[in-house]
Amino acid sequence: MTLADPLVGAVLEGRYRIRGRIARGGMATVYDAVDDRLERTVAVKIMHPQYASDPLFIDRFIREAKASARLSHPHVVGVFDQGTHGDLAYLVMEQVAGRTLREILAERGRLSIPEAATVMSAILDGLAAAHRTGLVHRDVKPENVLIGVDGSVKVADFGLARAVESVTATQTGSTVLGTVAYVSPEQIVTGGADTRSDVYSAGITFFEMLTGSVPFGGESSVNVAFQHVNNDVPPASTRAPVPPALDALVLRATRREPGARPLDAGAFLAELRHVATDLGLPHAPVAAPAGPPPADPPTVVQPVVGPGQGMGPRHSHATRVVPMGPPPGYGPPPAPVGPSRRPRSGLIAIAILVALGLVAAGTGWYLGAGRYTTAPSVLKLSQRAAAAKASQSGLSLRIAPGRYSETVSKGLVVLQDPGPAGRVVNGGQITVVFSLGPERFRVPDVIGLNQDDAQKALAALNLRTTVTPQFSNDAPNGTVISSNPAKDTSLARDSVVTLVVSRGAKPVDLPDLRGRLQAEAEQLLRDLGLNPDIQLRDSGDGDQSGRVLDQDPGQGSVTSGSVVHLTVGAGQAQVEVPDVLGLNRQEAEQRLGAQGLQLRRIGGNGKAFLELPTASSKVDAGSRVTVWFAP
Repeated sequence: MTLADPLVGAVLEGRYRIRGRIARGGMATVYDAVDDRLERTVAVKIMHPQYASDPLFIDRFIREAKASARLSHPHVVGVFDQGTHGDLAYLVMEQVAGRTLREILAERGRLSIPEAATVMSAILDGLAAAHRTGLVHRDVKPENVLIGVDGSVKVADFGLARAVESVTATQTGSTVLGTVAYVSPEQIVTGGADTRSDVYSAGITFFEMLTGSVPFGGESSVNVAFQHVNNDVPPASTRAPVPPALDALVLRATRREPGARPLDAGAFLAELRHVATDLGLPHAPVAAPAGPPPADPPTVVQPVVGPGQGMGPRHSHATRVVPMGPPPGYGPPPAPVGPSRRPRSGLIAIAILVALGLVAAGTGWYLGAGRYTTAPSVLKLSQRAAAAKASQSGLSLRIAPGRYSETVSKGLVVLQDPGPAGRVVNGGQITVVFSLGPERFRVPDVIGLNQDDAQKALAALNLRTTVTPQFSNDAPNGTVISSNPAKDTSLARDSVVTLVVSRGAKPVDLPDLRGRLQAEAEQLLRDLGLNPDIQLRDSGDGDQSGRVLDQDPGQGSVTSGSVVHLTVGAGQAQVEVPDVLGLNRQEAEQRLGAQGLQLRRIGGNGKAFLELPTASSKVDAGSRVTVWFAP
């Protein structure tokens, strides 16, 4: 006999006809159904009966409907309707023909770099739409990514999402809502989650697509969680060939400190597209052939708990589909007992077996649950307070090396293993990690260093750099003029320091000075920030005496402060005396100076009424012209 699903064949609200089971999860079962009203195939998620009376789970289920229904995006599984069938709450969703990313990774191990980038771009596009509406997914992992037969990618199961403004914790008792292999450090330590928590989980998923494995594994979920909080994610290139730019992006997305990651999925997507363009990665969809129809007898999806998988019994890292056998009570009846009485020795044997069974049960209870107690929460306590609280439960503390924290004050417990309400042997130890306070690095003095040396010095202190070029007449080309923030400023890991780097002297457009008078040429060069160097040469022509015969460099672009060599004709050049009659002293002096002549003033401050030599006379350059002015 087989166990029949009573909901197969049912019609919900006279509209949704259940045709078969697709999969069973920790909170609900997903069915293949048809919407008779709109004549379309849909997926119906129905909450398990044991949770129907639990207001917390009902609220979470309804929240999934409302949160998901707010999203309308090609990379998010659409939600069509929500309602109840008797005492069971259900959700009507878009049905995607294909498989999950988890199934594809289990089959192929890892994706090619173009495929991984294509799938991740779609995931981030869907998450970015959620983040723009104020939603945080909080459970990004390959199980919640659907790959269609046409290569489409959709993010599913926003059952753990809630509005960002109402996020206060991701813990219910001792169970973290999310899968430990992908959960962010802040969700483990403080219970807080925001858009950067989704970025971390997406980064871990990207790591797995590129390498075929998650970064951390261990004998227990607590051990894996401890590694997420206490260890940096290793470079993906240590597991598989990954280009450096992509390697750096995955590392940035999976930084332990939320502030060091991209702000949200949209920022992560922008960086990924930039890297993909630089690497010339083609668009490479991953086609996922649809899985087989539900088997008969029905199947149930059971958790597969392995190293680092799952934070509790209801949230596992992976699932497997196994056939359900006959329920207890089915099968051939036992052989009838004959009329003869059982031998006395048989009764004695049965009694002995029962006694042994009781002893074994008692021993098993002690070796199993009996010798364990529950670890108290010592998070955010001082060493003295933590030791006192542990002692009240008959436990002691084991102090592990401290770690930096942006959220927990120095000297308080930032992490414990086992976690709060975790299982620990009676009289055993709780391993605690104390906060070292915020991690800070002091900006060194890099002024005067060349750009490469300055960047290396900052990188050694876990600080990133940007460069702003600037012309300078004082600092050699390629050397640092200033930094922002300035030296001795304390910064968090991966903070950005802007270096102002000299491009050398500013270029100047040098005009053609040939034929100009020496005095005029020299003044023009000084006005441009250039330095004149005069060399005399017999011109052989009296008219060229005192004028520029040649220049080096010639007309064109030169750097500010450069020396310009001028070759000037020897001897005195003849110039024509200009007419200054009727001009005041200042005007007369300017007109004479333009011809290389000097003013000798006689009289008052009125207008000029006489000049010698007279206007239009030829005189040597530099000569004096006497001018009489009216009182």
